Amino acid sequence: MPTKAVASAGRRVLSFADGWRRRAQSVRRRRSHRLALAIGAVAGVLLVAWVVLASPLLAVSEVQASGSTEAVRSIAERVGGEQKGRSLLLVDTGAVEEEIESDSRVADATVRRGMPRSLVIEVVARVPVLALENTKGQVELLDMTGVRIQTVKAAPAGVPVVKGGSGVGDEASVRAALHVLTVLPESLRAKVRNLRFDQTGSISFELSGTTIVWGSDERAELKARLVQILLTKKPKSIIVSAPDTPVTT
Repeated sequence: MPTKAVASAGRRVLSFADGWRRRAQSVRRRRSHRLALAIGAVAGVLLVAWVVLASPLLAVSEVQASGSTEAVRSIAERVGGEQKGRSLLLVDTGAVEEEIESDSRVADATVRRGMPRSLVIEVVARVPVLALENTKGQVELLDMTGVRIQTVKAAPAGVPVVKGGSGVGDEASVRAALHVLTVLPESLRAKVRNLRFDQTGSISFELSGTTIVWGSDERAELKARLVQILLTKKPKSIIVSAPDTPVTT
């Protein structure tokens, strides 16, 4: 009996009120812990949002533009410069590429992010291969695919000019002229001068001091091979309008 009394004396018997109070304290502690976690999570999200949207740490401050001509580099720098101050992560690179490529002088543009604050743009310029003379004495430059690049006062060196005809020429004439340049070897292409069409659509041009009467666009590959062979004789003219019976003078 004394032992049981001692054991009983060593224990503290909780009343109903004490148990309820301890339970309430435990619930409050759990709620406080969950609240702290929630506040921490919200603070983390706000911090990330600030870094992405407003922090100068990721704001575009530099545009690195590279391209084959000064003109297309300037286009890239201008369009890319409109993104300065904007978060690099929020820049729509596809939209920037489309805006750059909307300029007819640009064949292709690639835009990428140069972390942490640079916009890197690579631009490929359209290469003029043909010029169409218009009634104002200017020339319109075309690339090999027929895209009209721009109108200038004079064609660059090595770009043949289509003379005569009305205005800048019809699409059929343009396609025929481009086909001539396509089938000619690259070594001869840049030497083509004074490319003309007559009323029947027959093509003629000068090549290394020799007048070439090409005729229609038919059998263009054969005509190109004949011209290349006959030029070695350095004639005044080569007539391949009927390629089965070419004539030199």
